[in-house]
Amino acid sequence: MAKNNFLLEIVSPEGIVYEESVEEVTLPTESGEIAILPHHAPIFTKLSEGEVVIKKDGKTTTIVIAGGFLELQNNNAHVLSDYAIRAESIQTAKAEEKKRLAESKLREKVEKAEFTTADKDLKRAILELKVAEKMRKRQRVQ
Repeated sequence: MAKNNFLLEIVSPEGIVYEESVEEVTLPTESGEIAILPHHAPIFTKLSEGEVVIKKDGKTTTIVIAGGFLELQNNNAHVLSDYAIRAESIQTAKAEEKKRLAESKLREKVEKAEFTTADKDLKRAILELKVAEKMRKRQRVQ
């Protein structure tokens, strides 16, 4: 690991989504975004749904997460999330279908648990579509 880097690991129930030495990471927390640089003070915080933006070697990688927790100590950052997907892995058609199904479910009279799941699915699909659109725009500019 380079002197001005730190280890970032992002884990979801599906496994390790990201594990590399990075220069900087910006994460969504419940009180706003937080940027982590090498030698940051130890921290444990709850994450909100949003984009994790990673900078390494002049390149940016984006990962969508559905909340979770960040633990940072000794230049090791660990993110645990119920859901995490790399922006380049987002399938727009699949996200649009998830959005359509969630919206349909929310229009129905469903139990509270089903409503909560559909609402969560809708927010996740909208976030994926937003990030996918950003990626498309970024690629057009390059």
